[in-house]
Amino acid sequence: NTVYVGSHDGSVYALSAADGTEKWTYQTGSSVESSPAVVNGTVYVGSHDGSVYALAADDGTKQWSFQTGLSVVSSPAVVDSTVYIGGWDDNVHALSAADGSELWSYETGEFIDSSPAVADGTVYVGSRDRTVYALSTADGSEQWSYETDGQVISSPTVVDSTVYVGSNDETVYALSAEDGTERWT
Repeated sequence: NTVYVGSHDGSVYALSAADGTEKWTYQTGSSVESSPAVVNGTVYVGSHDGSVYALAADDGTKQWSFQTGLSVVSSPAVVDSTVYIGGWDDNVHALSAADGSELWSYETGEFIDSSPAVADGTVYVGSRDRTVYALSTADGSEQWSYETDGQVISSPTVVDSTVYVGSNDETVYALSAEDGTERWT
């Protein structure tokens, strides 16, 4: 019954889904382009202030924050008590949903605007370095990568063992989730 949304005014808002009245607001240090993920009573969201926030869904109280150092426009994926999110620090971060401690990070060659997709023990994410990455949820090790001819700002989706993602090279890619081989473009 609640809509959670970030704003360029630097706030995260909780609004009544019935009539739009404001339930609470949380002010970050900069604009919020990341779309919140709400799991088990917690709102997870990134901010241009370089932080990932965990806020109580009922009243907006900050539970924890994690500082990446640069903007976070990627939207989090929360799976099995882990928050996966990309940042402009060129890293994919895996954070404990409970306390925000970093479990692992994986450095790409450029900013990450793409929001991760998680399926079958693998994190799929694009980077401005023109590459789609498949990383192990366990330790962040690279399982495969696929290079396109443009920045990958698009967020991948995984359906029936195929990863679908767009690139700034004006192409949509269908890649094997298992090994990254191209199925079609």
